[in-house]
Amino acid sequence: MTLTLVVRPEVDDDLLQAEEWYDQQEPGLGQKFLKDVFETINRLLQNPFLYYKRYPRPQVRWVYTHRFPYRIIFSVIDNTVIVYAVIHGARHDRYWKTRLER
Repeated sequence: MTLTLVVRPEVDDDLLQAEEWYDQQEPGLGQKFLKDVFETINRLLQNPFLYYKRYPRPQVRWVYTHRFPYRIIFSVIDNTVIVYAVIHGARHDRYWKTRLER
């Protein structure tokens, strides 16, 4: 099955903020963060159903990145993987749940 990836526009802001923060901590760390996120997205595209459903509607799932404490929040609808957010694991769910309504 071939899956289409759709990344919500808000995810760009999530990634930019995290990248800038990590670069302030250590130059170049932001690029390592982005690489980890993109590798995780590629991994989830191989079989997104491996990841447990966290919320029944609309079938929201998430996966943690390998190196950084970030969650990639996504759902699978038909043959499309929709990424809603890339957020720090400690952030409250209400931060990204509003994105489901848009």
